[in-house]
Amino acid sequence: GDPIALYHGGFSAHRGLEELAAAILEPGLERVHAVYLGYGTMRGWLDREATEPRYGGRLHVLDAVPPAELGPWVASADVGVMAIQASTLNHRLSTPNKLFECLAAGVPVVASDFPEMRRIVLGDPDGPLGEVCDPSSPSDLARAIGSIVSLPPDALADLRARCLRAAHERWNWETESARLVALYADLTGTEPAP
Repeated sequence: GDPIALYHGGFSAHRGLEELAAAILEPGLERVHAVYLGYGTMRGWLDREATEPRYGGRLHVLDAVPPAELGPWVASADVGVMAIQASTLNHRLSTPNKLFECLAAGVPVVASDFPEMRRIVLGDPDGPLGEVCDPSSPSDLARAIGSIVSLPPDALADLRARCLRAAHERWNWETESARLVALYADLTGTEPAP
């Protein structure tokens, strides 16, 4: 019954792993569990942190699952967290797979307040798909997580439905590939194939 803030993906530097761990210690998130699902060079650090008494058993580290099994794991979360740090231009301009995996599972997101992620999360025509935050600030990350997990059940259900709708109508391969083919046709001066 406690809210789950899920990070899934590579356990590596600049992905906001430390900031998520610090965020669940902030006032207002005393019931939130941070779940890390993945693999990578920071696994040892995460395993050690999970044993620290200050988290009260609310920091969990799980092995990666095969891609075909990922959907139900993501769908079981209350919020997907991607507090990617502004360490590179690639990070600042990224739209990570985990963003679209969360939306496809109907899971609201908390993402770094970078231009492309902001456009997707806050600029959806049906309304926000989550929150954006300053990824370097555990307190701002906590604010964003808290604003989602504290929603009344009907508002949270509406947000989850909005995420699913956005994935089905806009953020999917069929829609995006048509835009890509149209761009190639425009660049080459040819008609797109049917």
